[in-house]
Amino acid sequence: MLAARLCFSEIEPLIARLTSLLWHGGPAACRPPCPAARAVASRVAAARRGAVVREAGDPRAALHVPGRVLAGGEAAADRWPERRAAPRRRVPRHHAHPAAAVPQMGRRLCKTFLFWIGPIPAIFSIDLQLIKQVLTDRTGLYQKDFMIPVLKSLFGNGVILINGDDWKRHRKVVLPAFNYEKIKSMSAVTAEVTRQMIQQWGEQIHQSNSDKKAAEIDMIHAFNDLTANINGRVAFGTTHRDVEEVIVLMREMQKIATAAMLDAPILWYLPTRRNLHVRRLNKQLRSKIMSIMQARLAADGAKYGRGDTGSCGDDLLGLLLEAWTPHRQVRGGDTLTTDEVIDECKTFFAAGQETTATLLVWAMFLLAVHPQWQDKVREEVLREFPGGDSDDVVPNADVLAKLKLLHMALLETSRLYPPVVYIQRKAASDTVLGGIKVTQGTIISIPIGMLHRDKEVWGPDANEFNPMRFEQGVTKAAKDSKALLTFSLGPRVCTGQNFGIVQVQVVMAMILSKFSISLSPAYVHKPKYLLSLTPRLGMPLILRNLL
Repeated sequence: MLAARLCFSEIEPLIARLTSLLWHGGPAACRPPCPAARAVASRVAAARRGAVVREAGDPRAALHVPGRVLAGGEAAADRWPERRAAPRRRVPRHHAHPAAAVPQMGRRLCKTFLFWIGPIPAIFSIDLQLIKQVLTDRTGLYQKDFMIPVLKSLFGNGVILINGDDWKRHRKVVLPAFNYEKIKSMSAVTAEVTRQMIQQWGEQIHQSNSDKKAAEIDMIHAFNDLTANINGRVAFGTTHRDVEEVIVLMREMQKIATAAMLDAPILWYLPTRRNLHVRRLNKQLRSKIMSIMQARLAADGAKYGRGDTGSCGDDLLGLLLEAWTPHRQVRGGDTLTTDEVIDECKTFFAAGQETTATLLVWAMFLLAVHPQWQDKVREEVLREFPGGDSDDVVPNADVLAKLKLLHMALLETSRLYPPVVYIQRKAASDTVLGGIKVTQGTIISIPIGMLHRDKEVWGPDANEFNPMRFEQGVTKAAKDSKALLTFSLGPRVCTGQNFGIVQVQVVMAMILSKFSISLSPAYVHKPKYLLSLTPRLGMPLILRNLL
């Protein structure tokens, strides 16, 4: 076994290079990768020219219906653009994203088109009727499915990845952690951790050599640390020594998962150094979370295996432990296995930490680029939250409900820069979707960023920052009431969306009551599409004390 690993380690760089060239090889890489698939694409192209299309032996031939054919055949593939880096711009013009293959194809072809992920057919669509058919389905026909194994390692089989009865069971256990009363207690944790960050920023400004008493801070690092600490404490509690180690391990796995998305698919399944490292991290993570679970049971006086009805706490970990199979042997109800409890802890951290941090980063950026809106929002915060500069005042639910301009600015941020770039489903069986015959195993991918900038839906100013579009609420902001998909739609809508919104509101209100923000001259506008939509070259902003 050791010899095999040594041999593989010697050829691994060569394999990585070859697969990278094959996978990212320009326009040819966009074409269907096998003869059978090419035949399907040729028939699709022929149908577009008015020729008769006949069913063939390849099951993917069903990816069309006469008279309504998906764009994206062989001829269209020849016109697809090469992947080029976007030109560097310091301040964005109309907040346009860098050129990316899929958005360009959408603009050149149509609202629904066929794309190939290696040998797998994928339908990309910003057709809202088709999207609603997929996301509001309650039959289990369109299931969640992650093709990248390292993402499975990161999220585990938690509530955001599983399907069917398992999803219903997990959701029933997890959902109470995000009710109104629980979110209020989470807000206190958010405010406490944010106050510590603000104090550190104040010290940096005080120690600054600048005459203007300002400090340049990279918001990506700051908000990633902030949300990691908040989510770690909300999920696992505040006292156990293993919590910090869990946070470190999860952050490392997030970095690996992000990098793996650029790999050729063959590398996801080979025993590369990265994949072996992920296994080691998973083992360490499981051990640390188990230690936290056992410590919570002991600290809360829960009698393991004796049928005691004592509470394990009212946070997420407490609710999961209440449903943990050994602890619920005698009490009945929905239960979770040990692996399921661990996976739900990982899911909460991984799904909530980076997306919340990303939304905070882009919200700060947009208010820095649009100082008139920054002033409006700050004026509202200081009026409705006059104690914001005090160290012992926490913005409660009543205060947050009055911060309408802040909420509108955050909704507009999530429209222009959605933290999650795509919503993805997989057809569990052959079906008809929006009049298109779709075979089992086809990926349905919804590019949120494209939909959120569709001028037919959002109007001619779709690429501009205009929070006033949300003045009458989300349902009146666009031509379709379901056009904002930041937190998805239907039964699989994000479970923690209310916590995420409240968390961002608390952080933003506390920051704006203390500092003014502006864009650093060092900033280069170059968002990247990976696990989430983040600034490729950092987000340096300049902070100044208000007083």
